[in-house]
Amino acid sequence: MGSESARLVIHGVPASQPVRAVCWTCLIKGLPFELRPVRFDEAGDERPLLRLNPTGQVPTIEDGAFALYEMPAILIYLSEKHGWDDLLPADLRTRARVHQYLHFHHSFTRRATTELMSPHVMAAFPERIRGTPREAKALHPDRLQLGQAAVRDVAGLIEGSCFQDGSTFLCAPAATIADIACYEELAQLRWASLFDFDGFPKLRHWLEEMEKLPFHEQAHQYNIVLGDIRTRPLTGERFAEASEASIAVLGK
Repeated sequence: MGSESARLVIHGVPASQPVRAVCWTCLIKGLPFELRPVRFDEAGDERPLLRLNPTGQVPTIEDGAFALYEMPAILIYLSEKHGWDDLLPADLRTRARVHQYLHFHHSFTRRATTELMSPHVMAAFPERIRGTPREAKALHPDRLQLGQAAVRDVAGLIEGSCFQDGSTFLCAPAATIADIACYEELAQLRWASLFDFDGFPKLRHWLEEMEKLPFHEQAHQYNIVLGDIRTRPLTGERFAEASEASIAVLGK
């Protein structure tokens, strides 16, 4: 796997929200990395990723001889290793709020993807739908309305519980890894024309402020190129084009 001084390797695909969160964080902090695309069409036992991560999911990183998976754990590890106290504040209570959000993220904010974004993406690949409850959402005629209802619930929870003391950002006066993780789930819905966050003024302002962070355009080439998938149904060709455009930028 290389020495401890080797360049960070991020195994993943730009269509993955957690992968984009890790890549954007590294871009913001100027940490060199290699994005190593993963092929999910390989037979399970033949997938090299399984040697590093038994779930076969992304992102998974290799930092020299050390491998780690799960996006929040990766962002915490990198912040602690490199002393990124701006992204993971040293103040005990502020850091606790960041951790609190990251635990909340998996069960709640990720629903923006599983309930709304993923069904619209998967509808472009009917041959991969095997009939599990999650995959079947891609074929549901009311997937837009059902997904939007789920996102309204999530947005309401975030709008009502974060942004304490009038802060623009979720947990602190400036953006942290909590904001980066959250942004990847929510902002994609606007590019895709799936949800506009009307009625959530704090979140709308937060989204505008997050766009001002460094390397925003580079980190989100996938979303920019993919664009609207509600009125322009997604095709395999558009998905490939967006993925290739992002890899061309992030793979440098």
